Amino acid sequence: MRPPGWIEREEREPVSIGASIVLPDGRSVPATIRDVSANGCCVECEEVLPAAQTVQLKLGDDSIQAEVRWALSGAAGLRLTNPNAEGSWVSGLR
Repeated sequence: MRPPGWIEREEREPVSIGASIVLPDGRSVPATIRDVSANGCCVECEEVLPAAQTVQLKLGDDSIQAEVRWALSGAAGLRLTNPNAEGSWVSGLR
């Protein structure tokens, strides 16, 4: 149960999937996807991701654009920039 005043969000499903994140400067950093929802995911990585920036989330040969919604040391929340077009990609993670 969420505390009063909590912002409503989609249900998330826990996963543990190896991926990589391509940063705006072109560098690629390893990451682990920890949960997924219809519109995004939470990732763990060793680098603090740039909040409010667009990154590429790569899983094997597949890639999807995402906005970094929040970032802390070791984790970040990503929102897919076009979840309707990429819905099958996220569905495949579940």
